Amino acid sequence: MRVFSAVIIMSLLLVSGCLDSLKDQIVSCENITGDCKYEILQDNVYSKLHIEINYVTDNSPDSDAIDILKKRIKEVSDKTSITVSQSAFGSTDNSYSLEEIVNIEKNERERFKSGDTFVIHILYLNGEYQDNDKTLGLAYTGSSFVLFKEKIEDASFLLISPTDIEKSVIVHEFGHLLGLINNGYKSPHDHEDSQHPNHSNNEESVMYWAIESQDIGNQLDGEPPNEFDADDIDDLRLIKEGNL
Repeated sequence: MRVFSAVIIMSLLLVSGCLDSLKDQIVSCENITGDCKYEILQDNVYSKLHIEINYVTDNSPDSDAIDILKKRIKEVSDKTSITVSQSAFGSTDNSYSLEEIVNIEKNERERFKSGDTFVIHILYLNGEYQDNDKTLGLAYTGSSFVLFKEKIEDASFLLISPTDIEKSVIVHEFGHLLGLINNGYKSPHDHEDSQHPNHSNNEESVMYWAIESQDIGNQLDGEPPNEFDADDIDDLRLIKEGNL
């Protein structure tokens, strides 16, 4: 059945004209988390990056979290410009399935990559993720991820503020858009946690597996990291150079 479907898709791709948009949709890197890493990191196709944020009313992003995300993007990518837009929307839900998250993005998202600008979309939701109520953040396409603001606030502990956690989670989910770790490539470094695929085994890396879970307080001592470690950065360098 899969072979038959693949044959149909390849046949469609050979047809020109009105099927061009279908071709773009089928081959788009945005269909799979991590597949847009080259478009995000490099500047040969998209020299600029725009971050579009839609948030449930009263669940807006912390400005420090947005600032740290912009800083990390500048550090690892060749983008010459990073801009941000934000808008609020109402929601009466307090639990969201992946299908609902995708539908919210379809309804609220206004900008997509075009011209010289790649667009990352971030949803800030209230409530929790239906499939795992400990989830703080989730990357679900090549250009989109969601943060659960109330769960982030609930995860704060001792002297660690919700802002500290939000800064860590937002960079962590961005890291998943970049394919970290070993998502679509094989790292020359042994830094993937065998029990948590596509996550770091280093507690000092923002890609450490516990970052996106409400268990973060039980797994880390002190402030959660919001920086990529040396192995992460070297992976990103090699990806950006086209060597991974």
